[in-house]
Amino acid sequence: MSSGVGSLTLVTDPTSLFSTVNLLAYTSSKVALNAVTVSFAKEFEPLGIKVNAVEPGHVRTDLNGNSGFSTPEEGAEIAIKMALIDKSGPTGGFFASHGRQPW
Repeated sequence: MSSGVGSLTLVTDPTSLFSTVNLLAYTSSKVALNAVTVSFAKEFEPLGIKVNAVEPGHVRTDLNGNSGFSTPEEGAEIAIKMALIDKSGPTGGFFASHGRQPW
């Protein structure tokens, strides 16, 4: 699971909501996760294994005091969708419910 704060494009775009977030440990861990996603996608592509990062969005959980905009079930939809992609599906990408995210 990644996050929009792991997108260098989004955190450096002054028009993006993610540019207002300044959480060093969380942001850097998501940037690193995105880099690992790309590396694993390249490594496992010859084996037919797809590796993608997904962002569930701001999900209502106890961790955020249930302040999220979507339910856990809604947040899980993109992960399930990407876990079930067929062999013609993407690899090495970053996806949210509304489509591909920029790195």
